[in-house]
Amino acid sequence: MSDDMDHTNKDTDTGQWVYQRLTGLPAAPGLQDPDLALNHYRSYERKAKRNLRMRRAAVVALTVASILILTVPATRSIARQLFDRFYMRRPEAVRSNDTAIGTASVFRMEYASPPAAARFVSDIAEARQEAGFDPRLPPVLIDQIASGLAVLKVSAPIAGQLRIHVDDLIAALRKRGIDDVRIPRNWEGNQIGYHLGMGVSVHFLGGVLGQSPPPSIITPPGFPIFDFTEIALRAAGLSRSEAHSARNLFVDSGGAFAIVPADAKSRFREISLKASHGLLFENDTDEDERRKCSYCAGPHERVLTWAAPDRVFQLRSQTMTLDQMIGLANSIN
Repeated sequence: MSDDMDHTNKDTDTGQWVYQRLTGLPAAPGLQDPDLALNHYRSYERKAKRNLRMRRAAVVALTVASILILTVPATRSIARQLFDRFYMRRPEAVRSNDTAIGTASVFRMEYASPPAAARFVSDIAEARQEAGFDPRLPPVLIDQIASGLAVLKVSAPIAGQLRIHVDDLIAALRKRGIDDVRIPRNWEGNQIGYHLGMGVSVHFLGGVLGQSPPPSIITPPGFPIFDFTEIALRAAGLSRSEAHSARNLFVDSGGAFAIVPADAKSRFREISLKASHGLLFENDTDEDERRKCSYCAGPHERVLTWAAPDRVFQLRSQTMTLDQMIGLANSIN
């Protein structure tokens, strides 16, 4: 729904809105001169065809340019720099044998600035304007927002980085008795970035539904991120075979990957949704485990996370049944 339509629904009736739009159109020649009127309306047809040709030409030009970037040797390095970014495709998680995985220095994320608190916005139009994308919401929550039973919040972007220190990584491996892994010295100082864009959340009586564009992981050009992931997971306490399997999960997820500490009470499993793959975390205890991993649950809470091609969603609730959560997720178009 456009901003004009939002304004119309509040301040005018449909008839007045149609009248205003019609009166804004350029005047046509008088009906008493049919040939002139026919030429006038044919000019619109010619203009539309010309615009269509221009759009097609632009698409062809962009396609040719992208092919050149990938094939011309002088520009391959530029393309490589642009493409060393991994976007979330599906959420995955693996449990570690370590209880302090989140506090180990080798895995510690540094944030450019402290995450800011989300702020309230008055309606969907304002959320769209602030976040820079159109929120995709189930009809039931759209109705609750309109009636005041649910409220909207917009959250700021999050940017962080993990800096690799080879000696710390070697020490973490040796602590577990692993001395058969060779770590290249040129990994020292490399930074693995993490970026999550603006987010929109709906706070309703049953829980919270949040969404944002897919988060991304950014690496230096050519950095072997998957090799690093497998080694880091072994340092986290996974066996050789478990780390290798988890590496494949990391590749499938596009970087949307959570390492769950050994002492976390939350259980997790895959959930089939109408158009995607979901990951469900459930916590039946009084402990708040939300700081233990990105998908972990609060006290007596369920957390369902899933991704669409252009969006990532997370639904948290202490009162909804699993069937209700799945139904809400499947109702988002």
